[in-house]
Amino acid sequence: MKDLIAAALSGLCVVHCIATPLLLALALGSSGLLLGVFSSEWFHYLMLLPISAMLAWSLPGGWCIHRRKAPFALGLGGFLLLIASLFAGHDAEAALAVIGGLLLIGAHLYNRKLLHNLQVAEHAAH
Repeated sequence: MKDLIAAALSGLCVVHCIATPLLLALALGSSGLLLGVFSSEWFHYLMLLPISAMLAWSLPGGWCIHRRKAPFALGLGGFLLLIASLFAGHDAEAALAVIGGLLLIGAHLYNRKLLHNLQVAEHAAH
């Protein structure tokens, strides 16, 4: 379950990175406050808190069970890209964040699949 929550949080990040520029491009002036919240710096830092907590809670625990390094490596790479997006120029910010978010989603879903497959194999053995 925690991998699904983590993937959803990362997906929210990806949607945010894609939707905010689109909404700005459509010039939705009446939604200025909402767009201001989503495009503000503090929102990016705020989103990193649950994403980093879920990363730390889910992927190392999965590795301890299934012993596969790939989900953790993908997740760490995605998280580092999210961090890099905070310091990147405006042109690269969204691309780094979207790629990082997609890597995190993939990492959590792969971790979930490995844990599920292990559970099925153990259940079949009994």
